[in-house]
Amino acid sequence: MPKICQNAKNNYESSFMMFKKIYIFGLGMMGASLAKAIRYKKISNKIYGYDINKKNLFYAKKNNIINELESNNYEHLSESDFIILCTPISAYKSSMNIINKYKKDDAIITDIGSTKESIDILSKKIFENHNDIFIGSHPLTGKEISSITNSDKDIFNNQIVLLTPNTSTKKSLINKVTRFWKSLGCKTRIIGAKLHDDILSITSHLPHLVSFALVKIILNKKYISKIEEYTGGGFRDFARLAHSDAKMWEDICSNNPKNIVSSLDKIITELNLLKSNIKNKKFKKLANYFNQTKLKLEKK
Repeated sequence: MPKICQNAKNNYESSFMMFKKIYIFGLGMMGASLAKAIRYKKISNKIYGYDINKKNLFYAKKNNIINELESNNYEHLSESDFIILCTPISAYKSSMNIINKYKKDDAIITDIGSTKESIDILSKKIFENHNDIFIGSHPLTGKEISSITNSDKDIFNNQIVLLTPNTSTKKSLINKVTRFWKSLGCKTRIIGAKLHDDILSITSHLPHLVSFALVKIILNKKYISKIEEYTGGGFRDFARLAHSDAKMWEDICSNNPKNIVSSLDKIITELNLLKSNIKNKKFKKLANYFNQTKLKLEKK
């Protein structure tokens, strides 16, 4: 599989019953949003779900997000054609072991995790026929508030989903999972797991960490009571990222530390350069820095 991103084939119809039974393993905001979208698009006859949080399970059943609650012996998991892992990444090992124990032999499995290389390694250890049944997915969408009550069937519309097969993944598996995401209205791209984690550390992980840091600085200041009065839309848009789920970001950092540290080093270098130019009153160099950055962005 090439290291660069590629468009996955776009010759699939969206109006069809893809799977008889789909299983959502993890019913937080993203898992419940998936279930709602699957139901709305009529991609499956039955949508089953499991969550360690019983309140999420009962909420999902009461609000018709899923058809049936899982039983103690995972009978719905054992009859499902397509399984989507939507738990926190820290729960992947235990979740994959349960899936491996109860799944059908020919069940297809994907996930929605924000890091990919560690998940690929883990899935190879757990699923014996990994290349026939598992492919990683990462929908580039979501909301800062992670509760099931904030789930939304429309968050996948026109959004990109990154698929991370390895060189031995069966083409038929790639096509089936691609077809699923396209049926939800998504655009798909294929990328290697290692490159995925490198790129996302810059484009997603770093902005979130900087947002956390910036908000922490603001909240430590004595003028905290004036934030609403003295800040504009730019700050609010950037600070919005700091509302993200703390556990999710702990998991992301623990599963992609090398790339994230490298990205932090890069931005620290740039900030030190800005600091030096301002401190030493080299404002022409500062203006040149701003202009070069703007021109590169406009040429993109």
